Amino acid sequence: MKNLFAESLIRTLKSEDYVSDSFKGYSVKDIIEFLEFSHQRFINESIPKIEQNFLLLIKYFEGNNELSTLFKLFLKFQVDFINHIEIEEKTIFPYSKTLYQASVSNSIEAILLIHFSEYSVSVFSNSHKNNEQYLTEIIFMLIKQDNLKNHPVYNILLKQICSFDNEIKTHGWLEDNVLVEKVEEIERAISIFINQG
Repeated sequence: MKNLFAESLIRTLKSEDYVSDSFKGYSVKDIIEFLEFSHQRFINESIPKIEQNFLLLIKYFEGNNELSTLFKLFLKFQVDFINHIEIEEKTIFPYSKTLYQASVSNSIEAILLIHFSEYSVSVFSNSHKNNEQYLTEIIFMLIKQDNLKNHPVYNILLKQICSFDNEIKTHGWLEDNVLVEKVEEIERAISIFINQG
């Protein structure tokens, strides 16, 4: 399922027409599985590889204070980003999964969750901050490092950070546009049912 979902996401994004309609066939469960899988890949693969190449480049250019500063900015981004992931995995993901599961099984749980919960997808939407601007700043400042441009580790690092930046932006778009829309739809349907009863 993850591969089909990823392929659909890539096709949509390549068309330069970010339309959430392209994802109507995927359930909330499918979307969250993909997002959780991405979170694990970001933490266990993308970030460590970038960090490793940053440290390698700092070793080659020991006297470059700007490079050390950029690495510290990356570490700050890393802490904020991991915190961001933890919040999503403790709030919007379990809420969405419970709501979805309860709605497909016609469970009273969904009704109770909507009726008594202070949490909703709008709480997530209003508080969801994407922190990719840190990464964009790091890329911008890294590009200005003319003395590093011919070094192969620099080129690898820059490519990794740019790729990661794009992935995070895509990930954020998927959360803000597709997941939110689908969960709002379930909330509305349950609210209508509650009000009619």
